[in-house]
Amino acid sequence: MSDAEAKSHKQIEVETILEALESGSSDRIAAIAEEAHPGDVEQAFERLVEGDREEVLDSLPVEVLSEWADYLPASDVEHRLNSLPKVEQREVLDSLSDDELVDLLQEIEEDDRPQYIELLPEEKRQVSEDLMRYPEETAGGRMTMAMATITEGISVKDALEELRVVRDEAEILSRIYVVDEDRRILGKVLLRDLAFSTWDTPIRELMDDDQIAIEAMADQEEAAQMIARYDLLALPVVDEEKRLLGVITHDDALEILEEESTEDMEKISGIGGDRGDHAYLQTGVMAHFRRRFGWVLVLGFLALASGFVLHGYENVMTAYFVLAIYYPMVVAAGGNTGAQSATMVIRAMSLGELDSREFGRVVWKESRVGILLGVFLGLCVAVQVYFFLPERFAPEGLSMGLVSFVVAVALTLQIFTSTLFGALLPILARILKLDPAVVASPAITTIVDVSGSVIYFTIAKIVFF
Repeated sequence: MSDAEAKSHKQIEVETILEALESGSSDRIAAIAEEAHPGDVEQAFERLVEGDREEVLDSLPVEVLSEWADYLPASDVEHRLNSLPKVEQREVLDSLSDDELVDLLQEIEEDDRPQYIELLPEEKRQVSEDLMRYPEETAGGRMTMAMATITEGISVKDALEELRVVRDEAEILSRIYVVDEDRRILGKVLLRDLAFSTWDTPIRELMDDDQIAIEAMADQEEAAQMIARYDLLALPVVDEEKRLLGVITHDDALEILEEESTEDMEKISGIGGDRGDHAYLQTGVMAHFRRRFGWVLVLGFLALASGFVLHGYENVMTAYFVLAIYYPMVVAAGGNTGAQSATMVIRAMSLGELDSREFGRVVWKESRVGILLGVFLGLCVAVQVYFFLPERFAPEGLSMGLVSFVVAVALTLQIFTSTLFGALLPILARILKLDPAVVASPAITTIVDVSGSVIYFTIAKIVFF
């Protein structure tokens, strides 16, 4: 929504909007559209199940669809467009903001795309074609060209005259970028400074020299981080020659961060594939199955390694069955601390807090954390074994002190190595140009299960035999 958009909306409960959508009544939907903010409509729309969603889409009047199109999933807008005549298709397409229009065109099959592009006004068609040159997950792919620019050699009066012409098209007017004749950024001026300055004041006296910008081919996550780091309402996007192409606004940055954090969360949990732009309830069962099954299958077979380790130490387990009481705890503690370590490192990487020069410091820090966690947890468990485990659980000829020693040492080593693994795997993934989140929690859990079994029973075998 642009700065210039003047239509006011009421905050209406999502339940009320949902009831109107599910009613199928064009009059009720039109009435809700007059009052409800499209952001609230988006929340209600996400709660519709797949069958109801299609019915609601098919019942939307075209003027309502045009108002909501920026907020609905691109695939749903495409679905509704297919059933509209060309005149109404043109109306919906023309209502979309630049970045949302490009998202929609990228969603459409490549063979069908030209017929929709032809419906666009000449200026919007050119903007769309320019934006589609950039991959979807780059800064250029997320920017909008609907911005305001002026030159430094004009006065406040001339600047306001120029801004009056573009006020309805510009997505953000609170920041006006000052450019030279080659569209290179010289700085920016605030709309409030223009409003409260005399008409003959030169722009060069009001502008700052802020030239913070990001190249169009940079990753979208880097753009969102820059907006947060520099506390920006909008981030200019430039080409290789530093010429201004467009801006990424703060609302787009929030959307990018949400997408990236969701993607990392899913990868950490072993969920693969592209989630699309549909909410949880709008995603089919088979889509969920396809995204989850791969990792579950792979990790299921990898977990067999723990079984083979147990088989290899069958004589230890048989002779000293008391070890079975603490085996799940030793393995689980390693999985928990390894996942903690990986999460901390991945988060730091995602926020740009770490680069390759600092990986050694990460390993050193997590090693010390692992030792502290392992020693203190090992001591706590040793006390529990020695003082609270009944004597009847002690192996014949061995004291409880020796059993507590084995469990404590194994737990300490397991937590130390697991914490180290948790830090190292994301780092190694980054060095190998892989996504650190992919090798995080699922892979770490399997690795530390195996390592924990080997550590635990090897120490027991050394001490008891």
